[in-house]
Amino acid sequence: MSESESSKKISEIKKAGSSKIEYRLMYDSMMEGLEPIYFWILDFLKDSKPSGLGFDEVIKYKDEYDATVSSGYFGEMGTRRSVMEDRAMKIMATVNTVVRSIINLIYDLKEFDIRLAHYNDLHSGNPSKKEGGKLALKQIWMDQVDIKKGRGAINAMAQQLEFVTLRDAFLVSKDEKDADKLDLNERVKRIVKARIAEYIEWEKNSEKELKKRYDIERAYLKSQVASLKYYTAWVKPYLISAKKLGMSEFKTPSGLPSPNLVNAFSNMEMHLTLFAKKEVKPEEVNSNYRFINFKDKFFSCIEVEIIFRTLPRVYQGQGGSHYVHSGRTDIIIKPYALAESEIKEIYELKEREDMEMIDEMTDASLRAMHEDIEKYLMTDEEKLKKLEGGEKISLLKEMYEKSPSQKIQGQIDSEELKLKKRKNEAMRGSFGNIFKGFRQALDPLASMLGMFSSKQMTFSAPEKKVRKSAILQAETSAYVLYDIYKKAHGMPTW
Repeated sequence: MSESESSKKISEIKKAGSSKIEYRLMYDSMMEGLEPIYFWILDFLKDSKPSGLGFDEVIKYKDEYDATVSSGYFGEMGTRRSVMEDRAMKIMATVNTVVRSIINLIYDLKEFDIRLAHYNDLHSGNPSKKEGGKLALKQIWMDQVDIKKGRGAINAMAQQLEFVTLRDAFLVSKDEKDADKLDLNERVKRIVKARIAEYIEWEKNSEKELKKRYDIERAYLKSQVASLKYYTAWVKPYLISAKKLGMSEFKTPSGLPSPNLVNAFSNMEMHLTLFAKKEVKPEEVNSNYRFINFKDKFFSCIEVEIIFRTLPRVYQGQGGSHYVHSGRTDIIIKPYALAESEIKEIYELKEREDMEMIDEMTDASLRAMHEDIEKYLMTDEEKLKKLEGGEKISLLKEMYEKSPSQKIQGQIDSEELKLKKRKNEAMRGSFGNIFKGFRQALDPLASMLGMFSSKQMTFSAPEKKVRKSAILQAETSAYVLYDIYKKAHGMPTW
């Protein structure tokens, strides 16, 4: 979801629980900086009564700034950001190398899987599978090993030297004794027996070597995945810092650049937003509501947006240079009543908006390869814990074919019994669904006649009352914040 889509979705959620009341404070003071204003509001929202409003939680979910290109602030922040980006890019180059290595390892292991499947078929108890595995391995041997003999290879002799029966004789012979029984001339038999002996030796040794290489590459894949996780963990703080140091381009509602920033001036603009929430207990609204099981919690919320147009002044201190901001401040206070699910969605959208780019750069490669990585790094026992039903039975049967045991057979029988029971329950449940369908068809009529009591209808009125109480409390808190802030800063009140 893009940033604009996330912002649009957040606005829609907040609109459902917004109040018509809104408080605005605007004043220009070159003597008062942004820091005292920001922290006064933050502390007043957090502090418990009587010194504050006592909200349960206060978060800052917007922190953006933009500076003119000629300002010293732009130059210093740009330098700091460049340092973070350079460090991040160096680690990202290593990340890309590791990713390429992991991709190559996965493709190698997939090729090994294909070869090892033929060996598994060769050791199978099924005669048909066994024969298929044997023929496949003989074909591989002819194409990859025997072909190196040049004109002396079986395929070359069959095609070029008219040993027409040689290829079929080799494929049908199981061993040297089997070759002797074939109805062929002695010359062909001698060649077949020699090649059969070579093939049997290759079959024995190649399986061992292949399994050894397979285990080595799996172990190497595990180490590379661990390295990738470490590198991505190291690069994230640099990417986050670079994003925080980055400047936003503020625009007017019509999409034009903000007039508050003039490139020839040394000024900047900041947008900060605080969001505070406090739970409204249903029993506080009505004592009888404590007997009702509400589906969601409701919160009285305040959003405080601070827009600051500043002329930053640099000061040199023991810890280096730092900036003091002073200028015009706009404070907008908006009350809301929101459900817990709505607040959770707002937080998730803001987090996604902030972290989408960083996740794409660091975690996307791991997510894309997750299935393949899991396949090669997980043991059969770990896979069994995650699987169920038919998939679990298939894996158990594969394990049994590799190494038959009474324990695995017992697990297969147990899982097949469970699957059969679930199927029977599903059949019985299908009859219940018929009656459920009748109930759904009658629900509209039942609602009109009051024949059935709907849970949603019973609880909708209390939920509305709790939400209404939450918005009234939010409006009161917003006014208190507005009024006390003005009094504390010597502004006229009425």
